[in-house]
Amino acid sequence: MKPEKALEPQLAVAEERYAMILASIQAFAQFCDAHGDDDNAEYDRLADQLQTLTGKDISRFNLREWWEEEGAEVLAFRIALPDPVKLDDVSRMDIAHIVARIGRFELSEEDASEPGFQQTFSAFLDDYYHAWLKLHCKSYNYKKIFGAHKDKDGKRLWLTDDEKVDVLWPQR
Repeated sequence: MKPEKALEPQLAVAEERYAMILASIQAFAQFCDAHGDDDNAEYDRLADQLQTLTGKDISRFNLREWWEEEGAEVLAFRIALPDPVKLDDVSRMDIAHIVARIGRFELSEEDASEPGFQQTFSAFLDDYYHAWLKLHCKSYNYKKIFGAHKDKDGKRLWLTDDEKVDVLWPQR
């Protein structure tokens, strides 16, 4: 059974916003290269523009030194993608679906030959899915659920998807 569309990230909205956001980030970088921005006026203008466009708190994004992270394209995508929305009546199956999506990136052969927007950025939905879990599961703790653990012999191990859901579900 496929989960409801409301669980899925709003990729169509992200695609609509993407080009404008990317162009704004690149224009800011070019301006700073040419003129500097010691008074942060251009930075503030860009942050205000992006916040108006997306409704997001832009302070959580590194607009100034994006090249040290994932690049302008991924930054523009992360900013363009709407945040998850709080849903009522989230089921265990919904949580299992989200957990299964984290860390998985698969393209069909036909999509791999000429990937579109969704395929290009599907590998960068991790932040969205973690935000969704944090919003819907009181027991969400990245390190506890998605981090490595050690067994009694000191061997590193990770929770299975089912174990992750078990931790997340009871304390919804």
